[in-house]
Amino acid sequence: MNEHTPLDPTPETRETALDVLLRRIRIESDFPALSEAIGDINRIASSDREGVNELSNNILKDFALTNKLLKLANVAFYNQVGGGSISTISRAVVILGFDAVRSIALSLILFENLENKAHARHLKEEFVKVLYAGMLAREMAGKAQLRDVEEAFIGAMLHNLGRMLTMFYFPAETEAIGQLIKTEGLSDARASTRILGLSYENLGMSIARNWGFPDQLVLSMKQLPAGKIRKCASNPERLCALAGFSNELCDIVLGTPDADRGKALAALTARYSDSVPVTAEQIAGLMERSMRDIAPFAMAVNVNLKQSAFAQQASKWAGMAAAPGTAPAADALAGTDSDAPAVLEAAALHEHAAIFDAEPGEAGGPSQRTTEAIQSVLTAGLQDVSNSLIDDSMSVNDILRMILEAMYTGMGFAHVVLCIKDGRHNTMCGKFGFGDGVQDLIRAFDFSLAAQPDVLLVALQNNADILITDIDDPKIATRIPAWYRQHVPARTFVLFPIIVKGKPIGLIYADRPQPGDIAIPEKELSLLKSLRNQAVLAIRQSL
Repeated sequence: MNEHTPLDPTPETRETALDVLLRRIRIESDFPALSEAIGDINRIASSDREGVNELSNNILKDFALTNKLLKLANVAFYNQVGGGSISTISRAVVILGFDAVRSIALSLILFENLENKAHARHLKEEFVKVLYAGMLAREMAGKAQLRDVEEAFIGAMLHNLGRMLTMFYFPAETEAIGQLIKTEGLSDARASTRILGLSYENLGMSIARNWGFPDQLVLSMKQLPAGKIRKCASNPERLCALAGFSNELCDIVLGTPDADRGKALAALTARYSDSVPVTAEQIAGLMERSMRDIAPFAMAVNVNLKQSAFAQQASKWAGMAAAPGTAPAADALAGTDSDAPAVLEAAALHEHAAIFDAEPGEAGGPSQRTTEAIQSVLTAGLQDVSNSLIDDSMSVNDILRMILEAMYTGMGFAHVVLCIKDGRHNTMCGKFGFGDGVQDLIRAFDFSLAAQPDVLLVALQNNADILITDIDDPKIATRIPAWYRQHVPARTFVLFPIIVKGKPIGLIYADRPQPGDIAIPEKELSLLKSLRNQAVLAIRQSL
């Protein structure tokens, strides 16, 4: 062992080493996408303005993420409230809670971006272990006096982020670190510092800060000292202790012979008795529940727990005959609407409105999904809204978001915006919506109801659903308001007015960029009108 190798390099050395590592990581094409996705969700979580709508909109941009998240939202572990299947992200946020959807999304984003490598099998095994640690922390949050179970989950999942990123981006260095630990008996921290120039811990914490995680979650990534862990005096300390306990338990499970299991658990519980008071006897139950909790995650990301050495060993320690396979996760959908699996596979979901993408030179029209699939998505959204209308815990804004999301994802519109009347100024103002850059569009929709009749005012005054195929068509061009031409790039749009007790209360606007991009067959139009009528009913109930 080289006694001159410091455990923690000087700030200058650490900065240089970190810069070198970050430069190397950023060269990888998938890292910027990973950073942007996680950074966006953390930014939304820290914002007090329209967090639910922004989170839903952000998730909907990613087809695969949305599809997997909706699958998870429908398993019994999350959807304990009941009320039928969940087919919109907006409803998932309301039913499961903002923090639960955020933690599911973060875990899925992390896995999706850290799996496509030659050493994917090894990484999948590490991911199972990391995810299991998160589930354990979720189960034990109350014992550690933490009220926020989702924060506990994320903290435990991130605890060894530096090691996980090193495994992914620097496999050769990871192997060298493992050799040092094996041949010279160095700790993870010393071995990683010698090879990388900074420890796993410092690398992980630096990247977590860069991704916008709050300070107390970043601090929970600190590695705990040897010996007895003292009683925690603050929330970050409790998070750190729980993350440490959960991850150490996973390491013990993987590295302890069966004959030494009792001794290892006794040592672990004694070490954490002041901070995470749990007995060795209670651990088996916690482990069994966590293993069952992890099954739907594994199914969503195509990981077979029966092929995971860690999952097999953890199941044995939990007293289970074997790790859960795909059957328990599939059974979790039992009791939901019979069309739910088909709806989820059809995915109300697209990436940048792919449904209406046409080949160059062709008129716009559906090219990626069948009429039946589109109708299935709209029907599922209608059922989602119907379930929500009889749920007293749902606000009118929650229901209106679900309606807009069903229209947006079902028809593949580029944008959908809800406008609500401002009675004080006799104007119609953008409230919220979906689509890339939708916040700019929402701000643009602020128009007087007393202006010269244009196409929007005609729709409101006559309670008429209107489709404008081309805003430059001579027959309609003069009826397109100047503010629309100045601020909205779309050339085709559709309007669904919301009239309550004979008065215009709101307007649903949806668009596509090019003339002729929107075509609405009769059945789809009927479903869209039904969704609009649900908006009328929701607003009427709230008055």
